[in-house]
Amino acid sequence: MSVSAGRLVHLININGRYDLSLPVWRCITCHKTWTPELQDLIQSGYWPGSFAFQTIYQIDLFTSFEQFKVTAPGLSRQAFVNMLENRSRTFGRIDTICGKTFQKAFLEWTYCRHEKEKLSGVDHFLCPACVPDAVAVSADGNRKLYRFNKAKEVEEQPFYEGIFIAKDEDVAAFVDFIQQNTNPVKGRGTCGQSTWAAARETSKKSSNKLDEEGLEVAVCRHNILLKGLNMKRGEIFAYPMFLQNEVATKTNCRFFCTDIMCRYWPYLQKVAQAVPRLQPLTEMKPFLSVMHAKGHSTSCEVQWSGKNQTGAGTTIGEEVEQVNSFLSRVALTTKYMSKAARVDMITLHAKGWNERKRKNLHIYLSKRYIKTGQKMKEAKEDVEAVQAVLAKSKIELQQWVCDVKQWATQVPDGSRTDDPVGLQHQIEGLYLGIQQKKRDLYRLTDRNKQRHKVRRRIVEEKKKLSNAISKYNSLPTSTKALNSADDLLAAETPIWPWEMVGDASLAMKKKVFDKLMQVQRLEEEEAVLVEEMKRHWDHICRRVKDLNDQTDALSDGLTTKRLSEDAYCGLLCLLRKQLHDLKTEKQRVKEAYHRLVTGWDSLDVLEEDDCDDYESMSTDSYESADEDSVDPHF
Repeated sequence: MSVSAGRLVHLININGRYDLSLPVWRCITCHKTWTPELQDLIQSGYWPGSFAFQTIYQIDLFTSFEQFKVTAPGLSRQAFVNMLENRSRTFGRIDTICGKTFQKAFLEWTYCRHEKEKLSGVDHFLCPACVPDAVAVSADGNRKLYRFNKAKEVEEQPFYEGIFIAKDEDVAAFVDFIQQNTNPVKGRGTCGQSTWAAARETSKKSSNKLDEEGLEVAVCRHNILLKGLNMKRGEIFAYPMFLQNEVATKTNCRFFCTDIMCRYWPYLQKVAQAVPRLQPLTEMKPFLSVMHAKGHSTSCEVQWSGKNQTGAGTTIGEEVEQVNSFLSRVALTTKYMSKAARVDMITLHAKGWNERKRKNLHIYLSKRYIKTGQKMKEAKEDVEAVQAVLAKSKIELQQWVCDVKQWATQVPDGSRTDDPVGLQHQIEGLYLGIQQKKRDLYRLTDRNKQRHKVRRRIVEEKKKLSNAISKYNSLPTSTKALNSADDLLAAETPIWPWEMVGDASLAMKKKVFDKLMQVQRLEEEEAVLVEEMKRHWDHICRRVKDLNDQTDALSDGLTTKRLSEDAYCGLLCLLRKQLHDLKTEKQRVKEAYHRLVTGWDSLDVLEEDDCDDYESMSTDSYESADEDSVDPHF
């Protein structure tokens, strides 16, 4: 045999570009020749840049680029390619590398891997602890994930169309159907006198320069992304309704969380009456995000806030904000991409985020269980101390809770400013509006010019608030003077002097109300976490059983129809590898949850082939956790 240089190819790896030749083997006796073909290159760890494979990439380069993108979402493709070109230039090689060809080959490779994972039943947009019953799902929009309109671009079909980001035509058809069957009200929704940009039934496109104006996503309470959609006309109620409907088809969700729930839920009920097939959505319970509730009126917070909803545990409804902080960094590059590339790249980032969260899910649940027990002990001691100071019985404190709830449902809605009631509502509205603008200053804007306009409006409303306070303090009917505007804005949740209920101030009753609600939610959280750990373990056991059955059937030749020998061996190898990874994960989860049992009882641990032995799990003593996987609420 003799070896000679064949046709030239450009090899791209982590060290840059190499101009090499494919080998040509020639038999001296029979003069037959052989040179590597496309299949040989793929099996050897390379990926073609085109069908003719004039440029080939080492697969290790793709895995490195994917890890870079998930770890540092703001890294652009061009920056990565420039790094490869600089390495080529440093060692005296030709440094020209085509970024578009690299991106296309990378996306083709990731999608082929995705199709392989589908064969073994992997679903990256499913939470193991929320199947089949989820405690809560929260939805919110991210206006930073917009994309500039490129009229001259060539329309391509995204590889990951409909997998995470819903198809635009499906969303548009749903929105049109909803608005045709209802009479949408124009304008933004208000809570008291505070205006919310996201509380709108209908909206027009804000700019002709933008194709997509943002991304709306749905997230479970374990920070795992479930579904998303492109916003074409700002934030309107139909978008979270679409996501709620999509989530309802996959899991039984108990609570649905948004930051404008007090406006969204009445709209959902109105739509459900006009569209009967959406009636099941009203069976979920409304949940106002705990931190966003601070920007609503106090009565609204008491009625709708998640910390006051029975059965919600310590769910805060703000999990989507943590995910959006990650996705916002992706927007640095996706705003300039084509439509198809943007969908593919955002899906890859969401998939990488979910993989990291799912890998640490058992640690997350264990750590949260420990924190819940500690918090509950402190909260009960705090309630006992308050009870001793006030010299009140438990029955009397429970009556205070009922008083606060009754007050929240009977707050009048006044709008006049020439009488005490009108001034009171004007002061409350201005206070809430300023707090809301401060909160959204960096969340909804990504340019200094936009932030300057918001700051100017804050200054103007602050002057109006000071004038309204002075006018109220000068009224002869005001029994207690209000503090200055700065002091009011520094308070987290001010209780106004005109809010008095019965024998004690509403401020005191509200404090007792919050403490008792905290104890109830912590007690619920313990039971919720035990159920989630059971569902997590049960999900892994089912996956192992399904893969075992699938592998056995394939090994016995029961499902080999229409498969070539290579396809048969490849599929069997793929299933066995996935089964091995799942058993390794199952062992890690078993060890973590075993400590929950042995920390309190000498009970038998979960057996490898028995999914029912975990019924005794109820406590936790596992002390090590990845800080990135811990809920910020704790």
